[in-house]
Amino acid sequence: MKPVYLRPKSLTETVSHYCPGCTHGISHRLVAEVIDELGIQSKTIGVASVGCSVFAYNYFEVDFQQAAHGRAPAVATGIKRVHPDKIVFTYQGDGDLASIGAAEIVHAAARGENITVIFINNAIYGMTGGQMAPTTLEGQVTTTSPSGRTHSVQGYPLK
Repeated sequence: MKPVYLRPKSLTETVSHYCPGCTHGISHRLVAEVIDELGIQSKTIGVASVGCSVFAYNYFEVDFQQAAHGRAPAVATGIKRVHPDKIVFTYQGDGDLASIGAAEIVHAAARGENITVIFINNAIYGMTGGQMAPTTLEGQVTTTSPSGRTHSVQGYPLK
C-alpha cells in the first residue's frame, strides 16, 4: 500500500493539544514540510511568545526559544545577529504580533532584519476565551463584542 500521509521529519510525533478546528496543527505541518523540503532542519531556530503559538516548541524538531509577550521579533533579531548562518523564524498569533508586539514587528521590518515571521491570524485572542483582537473583523462576534465589532465603538481591524 502506498502511504498517503507521511509525517515531516521536522514535525514531532507529539499529539496535538489544540482545540478542534484550530489551524495551528495545519500550520505546523506546512512549516515543517517547507523546512524539510529546503533541507534546513539542522540550521533552523524558531521563536514563539505568549499565546497558543508558544506551544510550537512541542511540535517542531528544531531548536526553539520562548520570548516574552510580543517580543519574538526582538529575540529572533538577537539570535540572527549572533548566528547569522542560521535560519530564524518567529511563529506568532494575532494577539501577540498585532497587539502587544506591533512595535516589535514594525521596527524589525524597518531595520530589514533577516528573519521570517509566521503570522497566525484567527481574529481573536484564542487562548484566553475568544476576546476581540486587533484583527477581529467588523461584525464578528466575540466574548467581548457580543453584538459584533463596529468601527464606531471598537475601531477598525488591522488588515
